[in-house]
Formats: sequence, structure tokens, C-alpha cells
Amino acid sequence: MKCLNCGGALAGTMTFCPYCGVRQDIDLRQVHFRDLGSDGTMACPGCESTLSVIEFDAGAPIRVERCASCHGMFFNPGELEALLDAQTNPLVWLDQVQMAQIGQDYGFQHEVVYRKCPCCSERMNHINFAGRSGVIIDRCGTHGVWLEGGEVRRLTEWWRAGGKLVFQQHQADKTKRLYQESDNRETRYPRGSVESPPEPESQLPTWLAILAAAASVIVD
Repeated sequence: MKCLNCGGALAGTMTFCPYCGVRQDIDLRQVHFRDLGSDGTMACPGCESTLSVIEFDAGAPIRVERCASCHGMFFNPGELEALLDAQTNPLVWLDQVQMAQIGQDYGFQHEVVYRKCPCCSERMNHINFAGRSGVIIDRCGTHGVWLEGGEVRRLTEWWRAGGKLVFQQHQADKTKRLYQESDNRETRYPRGSVESPPEPESQLPTWLAILAAAASVIVD
């Protein structure tokens, strides 16, 4: 593979050109999309450039925000999985060797920086997608996930190698844990029982409590 900017040779899974330092745009090389331009409302969490909007045809149209400078993309909840599904054969098999090789080739390569969500400006969390993909993405619990340039391509390869099945199992395990925690709380503290944890009582501020005590003394 050659650098799209200077033509220098790139080895393996390199996403930065060692000669000119330009990040390679590899995420959308085999993906059909339309560039809808920018409405100027969101800034890139990485380089602070204005994000543009692109549209994928994945059964139903998917619109995501993308940085034209560093090629990062912001997906609303559920959009990333829909895009990965659209690029994957419905008959998915599990290739443990290939998945392990993909994780080893890529791993966690970018600097640990807690970026701000382009929607609410709150700091996003780092998560290993599906728990074991090796691709560390930034997630806002409310608005979605941010992927740096090159990470969509990496996740696509992992998803095709059987990562879709791993993701589905990961989600099922999370749901099961949540139900178990809820059942444990209900078993320990049944609704309406005398053993239910007491509701927190509202307390007057200290100075109000002092005034109330003084008034009581005067009345007596």
C-alpha cells in the first residue's frame, strides 16, 4: 500500500505515513457513502476541525459525523454495529486464529487521551469494543462513540472474522448480569418489607436546626 499524499510505501497496517506524517484514509476505501457537507455544529474531539456529515447506505441510511482532517468518525448508539453488519456476509463464522492475529497486529496504538464528546463536551470513556476486539474506542454514555481514523477498518476486519458473534455474546452477558443484580436486590430487600433500606431523610441545614432549637426553648 502507498501513501495517498506522497506515494511512500506503507508496510503492514500502518495508518501514518513515516515519510510525510499524513494519516491514511483507509476506513472508507471499500464503503459507498455520500458527503453531505458540514452544518458547523460539531468540532472534532481529536483535532478540533469542524465535522462534516456523511451518509452510508446500510439498508436504512446512516448519517455519521466525520473529520476530513484526521478521519475520525462519531456514531450515534447502534449506528456502528449497523455499518459493520452492512459490510459483513450474513453467514458469520468464528475464526479464532484470524481474530487473535488482528488483535495482535493492531492492539492499542494511540495515546491515552480522554476526549470530549462532540455533542455534550463531557469526557468520554475508553472501552475495548466487545470486550476483546483490541480496538479501544471513546464512548459517551448518552450520545455515542468516537473512532479514530483507521479504527472502523480494523473493526470491520475483526467483525468479519467472527467478532459479530463475540459482540452478540458480550451484549447477552451484560444483559444477564444486569438482570441478576436486579434479582439479587429484589431478593434481599423485597418491596414493602420492613428490611427494605430506609429512604434518606431530608435534614435541615445546621443553622436552621439551631434556630429551631432556640425557638423551642423560648416557647417552653
